[in-house]
Amino acid sequence: MNVYITGRKVKITPDIRKHIEKNMKKLDHYSDYIYDFKLILKKERHIFFAEVNINVKKKIIHIFTKTEDIYSVIDTLFDKIEVKVRRYRDKLTSKRVIPLKESVSARSAFSGQGIEETT
Repeated sequence: MNVYITGRKVKITPDIRKHIEKNMKKLDHYSDYIYDFKLILKKERHIFFAEVNINVKKKIIHIFTKTEDIYSVIDTLFDKIEVKVRRYRDKLTSKRVIPLKESVSARSAFSGQGIEETT
């Protein structure tokens, strides 16, 4: 996983970097699905903005948050990231394939019920 952190009108201090790395540990479960992680922190007047672009297989996940504190914007962003990536992973793994034996036996069980022939 490639991680890029950019600050626009915000200096990325070692404390902020440690806070981001601490929150990145939440995403260790999903590291197989994430290829690139691009985080952008911006400041306009007194509001901090954080946005992230996550490259996953065949898709780009974009998430955006804003608050008045830089640490809270990072925390809310990573909470949203965890939900989105978990949802993406569940969509990939929920494609259940029914084996042929189960589908044939289910058809034969239903074909005999409810239909009576009269001659």
